[in-house]
Amino acid sequence: MLPSRIIARRATKLIPSTSVARLVQTARRSIATVAAQDSASPAISRYTPPTLGVNPAYDEALKVISADRTARLERLKEVEAEIARAIKATNSPTQAEQLSVLRKLKFDLQVKAELNNPEVQWNFKHGYVDMSHPVYRYMQQKHFLRKPFLTLMQRITQMYVIPDLLPPSAVPSVDVTLDFGSDIGVIEPGVFVKPANSIRPPILKVANFHEDTRLYTVLMVDPDLPDPERMTYQQHCHWLITNVALSATSPIVTNGDVALPYIPPHPQRGTKYHRYTVMVLEQPRGGKQSVHVDATERAGFDAAAFRERHGLVPKGVSFFRGVWDEDVTRIYNEILGTREPIFGKPPKIDPYIMETGRKRKKYLTV
Repeated sequence: MLPSRIIARRATKLIPSTSVARLVQTARRSIATVAAQDSASPAISRYTPPTLGVNPAYDEALKVISADRTARLERLKEVEAEIARAIKATNSPTQAEQLSVLRKLKFDLQVKAELNNPEVQWNFKHGYVDMSHPVYRYMQQKHFLRKPFLTLMQRITQMYVIPDLLPPSAVPSVDVTLDFGSDIGVIEPGVFVKPANSIRPPILKVANFHEDTRLYTVLMVDPDLPDPERMTYQQHCHWLITNVALSATSPIVTNGDVALPYIPPHPQRGTKYHRYTVMVLEQPRGGKQSVHVDATERAGFDAAAFRERHGLVPKGVSFFRGVWDEDVTRIYNEILGTREPIFGKPPKIDPYIMETGRKRKKYLTV
């Protein structure tokens, strides 16, 4: 078996030179020009390569990209053979480390062999993404980290989802999107959603970037339910599903064990806005272990204690806000079947009101 440092060193031998990088940039500019022309023309469903012989620099760049791809694919075959040998070496004390390095190198070669392919770039730009291919998983993850991740972190920090529901160390690594259907569609984190638009559960998509299937727990919590007895707020669990199997090619939440069925948001009258937060939690052993959750109370829920009790790790989050309107009364009457509470500030005590109900004079004549 090769030491890890030698394996890592080999990975650097196929990095393009400066001249190759310039040619690749030329090719990408040509692709961008073609894409701009495509956007002005009727929609097309597949990639059409530019005509060769028009731009010599582009033609040369394609040759360099093709040669680089061939070299990486040859190296990929060698790495796959090394992985097979490492798997057979069951007595090697460094087997786990070597397999980890080799698999990272394999993924790196798979991505870089296709990353500069004009067709791959065009497909990604136009939304033709096949997440079973490493290059598209890599590009999708980079896209997530470039903007959606920054927006999400800004909003969950500014609106105190961290630390009210998630620990300060939480860093989302999957992209959680909520789709409320034809009325409002996919929402951005932190926007206001009317109670009438969230009566039905949203379509929950968890865009992840791992090829294998892992188990997650989906949790929707409102941390802004008033607790009059303690003069504070408590958490209320609206939705709880465990053992949700997800992968890069299967990101939609359609399975799992429903511990608490979805109930629609119902922000109470007299309260400020509520933060309805959907958390995606990876289950123990890297998502390989199932969990069993007994029926639990919705009111007085404790998300942090729940995570600790079941060994769950936060991987993704999104949220929306809601305020009271007339539809909340209908939700209480028709769906929840309970009396609607009304909250408000206690009346201010006037120290100048006497027991008789008459007002005492504020100032007395001496």
